Amino acid sequence: MNDHKNYLTKRVPELIAELKSDMHPTFGIMTPQHMIEHLIWVVKSATKDFGPPPETFTEGQQKFMSFIEKGAHFEYRPSDKKVSDLDPPRMPDLQSAIDVIPEAVQRIYNHSEDHVFYNPFMGKVSFSNMELMQAQHFKWHLEQQYGLGKSDA
Repeated sequence: MNDHKNYLTKRVPELIAELKSDMHPTFGIMTPQHMIEHLIWVVKSATKDFGPPPETFTEGQQKFMSFIEKGAHFEYRPSDKKVSDLDPPRMPDLQSAIDVIPEAVQRIYNHSEDHVFYNPFMGKVSFSNMELMQAQHFKWHLEQQYGLGKSDA
């Protein structure tokens, strides 16, 4: 099992087990439930079948493909949004959202390793780069934004 798959399938459940609904992020405005729902939505939208990639890509798609190819290193970009600007959670509670994480992650692994994902926002992404991007995205929110896993060090 490669490092990204191990992280997504083994480490993520361990980290999420530490998440509590009353936790506050070290940056940003997402509640724990909003963050988990965001992770689910990103995996689902990134792995959805939008058909074959176009022959040419938009500037935005090219930038995102480059971001992923360079290692998908996320960084915090402050905004003027407030907690009151967040949409209401889609799921009844944090645990309901957490329960969907394994299914969301499995959406990546429902494809063969030679699969090429195409998403109108992200552009064309190889299986290995999708795995990388999702692992980095989960790590960014769980470990950086919420500080989970710190007691393991």
